[in-house]
Formats: sequence, structure tokens, C-alpha cells
Amino acid sequence: MSPSGTPWKTRREIPDAQVRDAADQFDDARRLLLSQPPGTGVLLPLLNNAAVALELYLKCLGAVLVYTPVSGSPGLSLVTAKPEAKKHKLVNLLDAMPGDVRADLEARYLAECPGRLLREDLACYEGLFETSRYVFEKTQPLDPYQLSGVMELCDFLRSYVSALTPMERIEW
Repeated sequence: MSPSGTPWKTRREIPDAQVRDAADQFDDARRLLLSQPPGTGVLLPLLNNAAVALELYLKCLGAVLVYTPVSGSPGLSLVTAKPEAKKHKLVNLLDAMPGDVRADLEARYLAECPGRLLREDLACYEGLFETSRYVFEKTQPLDPYQLSGVMELCDFLRSYVSALTPMERIEW
């Protein structure tokens, strides 16, 4: 038995529904902000929501389910999700997902974006989450980030996750 009382070591549902729901909400906000006319003054919230959506879409492909026993209710557990990779590093999140899922994701990206690698494109947006919040600091310029590129990544990941047939993985 695992420390949580489950007979398995780890269990995943790919994509994780709870994490995907959060990703979709941030992506919905991104799309709403993107639809605003130029000069509206919502660039930073747009970038921040895009960065969070990217992170969460990657996390929903590699999260592990956590079962917490409900006190006073034998046999019942609160089920939450925990990403295997910590922090906000997009490439680390890519590396933390199961190898076959990562390989399929990267192959689909290459098919949709010939000549481009998902890993390299994600690496271009490392730090966007922080920069979108602290752009007023001298060390946090927005210059390295292309708006169209991050929007394309969000659209691709949402589409990929939406089309993915849910699968369950159990490690004993």
C-alpha cells in the first residue's frame, strides 16, 4: 500500500480533468483579452493568462492523482492533482510527462508546425509568467516574447488536449 492507502504507487488520468479545467479557464480569459481592440491596455493580463494556460496544459498531461482519505469516512478520498515538475519551467513540465505522451505531443506539433520543435518554442517563453507580472523592473523586458508565438502555442496545446482520448496510467 502507498502512504495514501491506495494499492498503487502513482495514478494518472491524462489529461487530468481538474488541471485541464483550470487551463481552459485561463485560456478562455486569454481569448477574451485577445479579442479586445488594440490600445485597450490589457497586454500584460493577456500575456499572464497565456503563460498560465501554457503551464497548466502541460501540467494536465503529466499530473499525478493524489488521494487524501476523508476523516471519518472509511473508503472515501478527496482526489486532487499534483504536477510532477515543480515551478513554472515549461520545458521541465514537458520532460515530466510520460514519454509516450510527450513523444506524441512533440510529433503533432512538428506536423502542424513543420521545421519547429515544441521544446525550442516553449523555451522561448520561459520566464513569461514572471515577466508579465514584473515588467516594470529593469530586468524583466517584454522584448524577447512574441505575442503571436505564445498565442499559437496556447491554441495548439488547447486543441491537442481537447482532442486527446483520456487514458489512465497506474504504476504499482
